[in-house]
Amino acid sequence: MKAMLCLLVMGATICTAGAETTKREAFEACLGAGIDRFKGLCEPADLLARAILFECNPQLTDLLISMPLGPSNDRVALAEKHRRDKTEEVLTLLLEHRLQHPCR
Repeated sequence: MKAMLCLLVMGATICTAGAETTKREAFEACLGAGIDRFKGLCEPADLLARAILFECNPQLTDLLISMPLGPSNDRVALAEKHRRDKTEEVLTLLLEHRLQHPCR
């Protein structure tokens, strides 16, 4: 009985980790597709980064919901930090692209 309970707990943990990984991959894929679609525009890069992240907000929400809550895990703070980090990352990628392909 104890072994069965351990297997159930391990299976649930593995399933949760797998779901989180696929949700994370979906979020990253959305960011990549947004960058590819918007990188040729000559609008300000910070506005483009915000637009890309706004488009990927449902995937970010799904990712955060799939994460297990810990004692110090505040989803609102986590979402804000993740969004800020990803905004900087997307902005960096857009600016690197602009250096190689200047707007006219």
